[in-house]
Amino acid sequence: MKKIIQFLRENQVFVLFLFVFSWIFTLKNKIGFASSWDDFVFHPDTSVWVFIEALFIFIFISFVKKRVDRSDIKTVPSFGKYAKFFVISLISYLFLANIFGVLLSLIFDTFSRNFHSSYQITYRIFRQIIDFTIFGSFSLAYLYSKENRNYRKRLSTYEIINSKSKIQQLKAQLNPHFLFNNLNILDQLIEEDKEKASAFLSQFSELYRYVLRNADKELISIQEEVIFAQNYFELMEKKYQGYYQLIIDNSIYTNKSIVPPFCLQVLVENAIVHNLGTNKQPVMINITVEKGIKITNNKIAQNKKKKSNGIALRNLSEQFQLLTNTPIVIDETEAVFSVTMPLIKTVEND
Repeated sequence: MKKIIQFLRENQVFVLFLFVFSWIFTLKNKIGFASSWDDFVFHPDTSVWVFIEALFIFIFISFVKKRVDRSDIKTVPSFGKYAKFFVISLISYLFLANIFGVLLSLIFDTFSRNFHSSYQITYRIFRQIIDFTIFGSFSLAYLYSKENRNYRKRLSTYEIINSKSKIQQLKAQLNPHFLFNNLNILDQLIEEDKEKASAFLSQFSELYRYVLRNADKELISIQEEVIFAQNYFELMEKKYQGYYQLIIDNSIYTNKSIVPPFCLQVLVENAIVHNLGTNKQPVMINITVEKGIKITNNKIAQNKKKKSNGIALRNLSEQFQLLTNTPIVIDETEAVFSVTMPLIKTVEND
């Protein structure tokens, strides 16, 4: 009994719909049978019995579906499956309803009156089929809609979890990338200037604390990322003094967008690693907001071009694809290289 009450509570909106429809359905039939308003007679108890029948059909179909349905929760709900539920439920309902009717007739000694002719039996079965078709169709349509809605919620939850897991994997790839690149620079500085190497190591340890602190975050404010990119650039300045210049548009400091951690730093690092700046001809790295967050740098070819597997850019593009369904846009000419990342607005800004 508790399970039935719980079931009715979970589906109370549909139960209310059946109640209202039962009254309208009964009222329509009574009006149809009456030839005038004087002949019109309405008995409220009839609507109650129609509602009880409709409710029984709904509970019965739900029970049959639960027993028959063996599909996995990840399976997409199909009309074919529900057509099978309808046929099985209809046959079972007709069998049980008529067996129950015969037993009641035998108990109360009304069998000869209720089942005395083939017409009565045919009419009884035909009425049961019509009632079941009407209320059973409503019930199955409701159950299909409910299952489809739950399926989409599960699918959406699965996709979100899968995306978050993938993003974490991508960020995990960036951490060693960031670490190894800077350890290589530190190794060079140790040979060139031990004092610079010591200052580099001290500042690098602060930056790496930031990396570890934000490694599990999916998104951070653009201002936080800009500060990290600036600090990273200042660290690079200890080795490449004046060879590179970072110019950040003021509008970015008031922008309400959010971004994946390390996205700007990766692009600043990319510009430094793949271009050979000098005091006379520095590499100019610009960060602006133009239909997205755009990072642009002029290209100055290196004497010995470094091999690149493109892991950082590919990683970044995959993160934005997962977060926004839009990848980054890369534009490259002989003189300029630019990357535009789509804006991710905060909820407050929407």
